[in-house]
Amino acid sequence: MIKQYKLILMILIFFNETTYSQFFSSERIFEVCADAVVYIENKSGGIGAGFFINEDVYIITNHHVVQDGYGNTVSASRIRVKTKYGYAYDVVSIDITPDFYGLDIAILKINQKISNYLPLKSTDAIVGEEVVAIGHPAGDSWNQSAGTISKIRTADNYLIQHHVPTDEGNSGGPLINAKGQVVAVVTGYKKMFDNYGNLKTQETGKLATKISYVINALDRRNIKYYTDPIVFEGMTEYERQFVNLKNDQKKLQEDRIQLIKEKEDFENYKKNENEKIALEKKVLNQERIELESKRQESRGIIEKADIIKNEIENGKKSNERKWQELVNREQEIERKENWIREKEVDINKQLTNRFAFELLINPTYMYNQNIDNHFSNFRGSIGLFYRFGFLRNNYGVVTTSDRIGFVYGFEKNYSYNQKKILDNYNQDLSLAMEFNDLMRIGLGKSFQNEYKYFGYKEYNFAYIMLNLTGYPIPFGFSFTFYTDNKFSLKNYSIGLYTGFNLTFLRL
Repeated sequence: MIKQYKLILMILIFFNETTYSQFFSSERIFEVCADAVVYIENKSGGIGAGFFINEDVYIITNHHVVQDGYGNTVSASRIRVKTKYGYAYDVVSIDITPDFYGLDIAILKINQKISNYLPLKSTDAIVGEEVVAIGHPAGDSWNQSAGTISKIRTADNYLIQHHVPTDEGNSGGPLINAKGQVVAVVTGYKKMFDNYGNLKTQETGKLATKISYVINALDRRNIKYYTDPIVFEGMTEYERQFVNLKNDQKKLQEDRIQLIKEKEDFENYKKNENEKIALEKKVLNQERIELESKRQESRGIIEKADIIKNEIENGKKSNERKWQELVNREQEIERKENWIREKEVDINKQLTNRFAFELLINPTYMYNQNIDNHFSNFRGSIGLFYRFGFLRNNYGVVTTSDRIGFVYGFEKNYSYNQKKILDNYNQDLSLAMEFNDLMRIGLGKSFQNEYKYFGYKEYNFAYIMLNLTGYPIPFGFSFTFYTDNKFSLKNYSIGLYTGFNLTFLRL
């Protein structure tokens, strides 16, 4: 069973970015990622860092890296970019992202194809996530330092806080996680004061721009970026936790078996001791009877009886101590079992069902422009979807997702002009893509052989569906356009749909 979980988790890491972390190897991160970090020279004064995000040589850096001493953005000709291999390039354009007021991010471009670039994490960093910064502190080029994310909610919504050692020259450089993904962009410091109100050397005041705002700016400009991990080393942290939990659980089971055996041994020992004590008491009583008659002759027997009595009392105390130790061990095992159950619940929150089965009914009104005819369609469909691109709340629970899958459709038509239900029925198959459990688009084609659809043996169609209620009971509107391969058939339909969805196969 553990091997099956390991295989599933490795597949998830390879095909889809998740919030799980993996063993952190700063050496491996630098080896894979350093070549994508650039050295930025501002001819108006100052240096900074940046990094490539795609093969079309777009570079992310800080806005203040490309400003002069008065806070004005310099021209592209005053910025020069150097790579780790020693090549230098002129910047051809600077985008200071004015659509986000106060965001310290600039997008640069050079006229040169490259093959080294960094993926972006599709979700913001989390507190405690291990990261490295690669930059050029005080001109020390391609310097790497490591730390963790300290805080994700600051007074400025754009920013997160970290304690990775950085300095002037790190500005605009990436904070990179264990998978080689950029989780934030290093920016300036916040002001910090000592107990006397004086500015002090900052240790925990380091800030970085959230990657979600960088992605938003790129999406608005239709600039390509990647999210798949590029560093693969070791098992995932959740896999490690799962294996540790199973090992702890196995150890607890072994301890429980050992405890039961010890209890049985103790009960046998106690029984034997009680029998011995009872026998010794019997002997003692007999000796006491004999002692009364032979008191003068048997003073030594009295002394022996006192010794036996002390041994019995000491044995009783020893038995009580052993019993208390067994009770304490039982309580400790119970506490560990409760912790394991809580940990398994927490891990299950991070997992979610990957596939969805869908059954819909979709009554529509259709107009055939070719023959000026009106119809009512009674349509049903069955769909199978793969879910990805999950959005989670602060508790790690999935709120929405993206989907892709196939839909098989079946429909009967009622003609208003002929005032009857047509004899034939229509079948089709389509490929559908859904975004955020809200809007679905699809393309499909008929696969009928024995009859024609309004005079056409084959036809194609495209549709849009708007989900108003969400899952598992969707309800919404649909719009569909039907045509043939030569676009001579023109049918339009609009309607409602509802049904149910069942998710399965938790990964």
